[in-house]
Amino acid sequence: MIIGPPPKFHGTRDNLLEPLVRANLAQNEPWLVPADSATVCAHFTLLGPFVPERDVDDRLLADLAGFFAAERPFTFELVDVRSFPGGMAYLAPGTPEPFRDLTTRLARLYPAWPPYGGAFDEVVPHVSLGAVDVVDVRVALGGSLPMRACADEAHLTSWSRTSVRTLARFQLGTAAPE
Repeated sequence: MIIGPPPKFHGTRDNLLEPLVRANLAQNEPWLVPADSATVCAHFTLLGPFVPERDVDDRLLADLAGFFAAERPFTFELVDVRSFPGGMAYLAPGTPEPFRDLTTRLARLYPAWPPYGGAFDEVVPHVSLGAVDVVDVRVALGGSLPMRACADEAHLTSWSRTSVRTLARFQLGTAAPE
């Protein structure tokens, strides 16, 4: 289970990233491709793993809705294709702080669920592209970086070896003060 915002892009690149991520997953990890097109693959993980799906209840959903409602939507740019040690390619935001801040505050609210299970000392905000070659991704993107996008929604998504589905969507900024 993850909580993360899918990027919403401005301009002509709207339909470029999601098909690329889906195609990479279909080739390398087909069990991670959602059956429905409403569940977004291109996303920033804010907190994951998270509460098991069986433990998602109305109170948790209300708490998450309140948290994200108090957050202002923000724009960002995806500026570079990079890779983690081990080969996982990803798109990096030019300014990772808004994502890192959300992750830090969510981890404080849910200390039983540290980011990535506590596996890493530093959280690197990113859009995962899969175990693909960075050069191939740059070619596929065709010089479309940077991509300007907006984070105005977060999804609670259940990911398992057998299914991927969005459990809830939360709008950012619905309760943010002016």
